[in-house]
Amino acid sequence: MQSEITIRGILQQSWKTYCQNFQVVVAVVLTVWAPLELLSSYMDVHVFGEDIQKSWKFAQFLDNFFGIIATASVIFIGQEALIGQRVTFRSALATGFNSWGKMLWTRIVSRFVILLAFILFVLPGIYLSARLLLVEAVTVQERISGMAAVKRSYVLTEGRFWFMFSILLAVGGLLVVPFVSLAFLSAAMDNWFIEAACMLIIDILGAFASITLLTVYSHFNNKPPIKPTLE
Repeated sequence: MQSEITIRGILQQSWKTYCQNFQVVVAVVLTVWAPLELLSSYMDVHVFGEDIQKSWKFAQFLDNFFGIIATASVIFIGQEALIGQRVTFRSALATGFNSWGKMLWTRIVSRFVILLAFILFVLPGIYLSARLLLVEAVTVQERISGMAAVKRSYVLTEGRFWFMFSILLAVGGLLVVPFVSLAFLSAAMDNWFIEAACMLIIDILGAFASITLLTVYSHFNNKPPIKPTLE
């Protein structure tokens, strides 16, 4: 009989994986995000100024076009660690670059589907946001992309909306305080280099979310729906 999957268990396993592979996670995140955050912070101070909308759009562009390399790399690190394999910086980064095209297409399609759902009505958007949380883990692990990854995530999360929604809230609750604190610190210092450093710390902490969703995927793959529980 399979043991019940719990939110606490997922978070504990994800945290263990994150800590045990912290060095390679940091190395990958810094390699990809350091130049991006420096560029973003420089643009904020010297080009965009007080135009928050342009700043946000540029940051989203960097994340969706280049940041996905780090996301794919972290997912690979998490999966290899979960099956007891040694993860190297080189193999992780190579997987990130090799997954770039599929990750980009998957993100475009999944974001479009979610946006369309929000335009139609708010609740369907929230519902699909939770059901499609596994699209990027699916893309890296199963090497499919676009609508195929969207459909696969939808299948994996069948009957698991509340579990996925609870995971989303739990991870958000864990990360919101450091994220907000670092954002306020960077704004208070009013220095583009310090802002970049703060954002890099956020990127490193954010890798925990990718590992958590990978852990969820590894448990859900080929397993029946479960009832969510915090215990």
